[in-house]
Amino acid sequence: MARFFTVGKYRSHSRKDYRHELPCLTIEIGSMVFETYDWSLGGFRIDDYKGRPPVGETIKVSRLSYSPEHSVDVECRATVTRIVLGKNQVAFAFNSLDEVAFDFLENASMQRLSLLSNTSR
Repeated sequence: MARFFTVGKYRSHSRKDYRHELPCLTIEIGSMVFETYDWSLGGFRIDDYKGRPPVGETIKVSRLSYSPEHSVDVECRATVTRIVLGKNQVAFAFNSLDEVAFDFLENASMQRLSLLSNTSR
């Protein structure tokens, strides 16, 4: 069984996929919609919410978007990996990304580069 840890300002985290803040993704979990603090092909971080499953349990992500024109229905699973102490945030790791979700997140990553190049001018 995988091990999961609660992290805070005194314990760093390690990940293989660097998380991005831009563009801000909107993620639908059940009937709830959340904006991400950061995201990657490996996972995402959102506000904590009432009814959140405990660390180690899996949820279903049904929709991803970063603008009204860029929104897709997906079938993804993500596991609660940690609670960020003092920030009321929860982090998830994707267990599985369908092809639509993978392509969408790759395109969002390219959009991020475009946003960053526009702000540096």
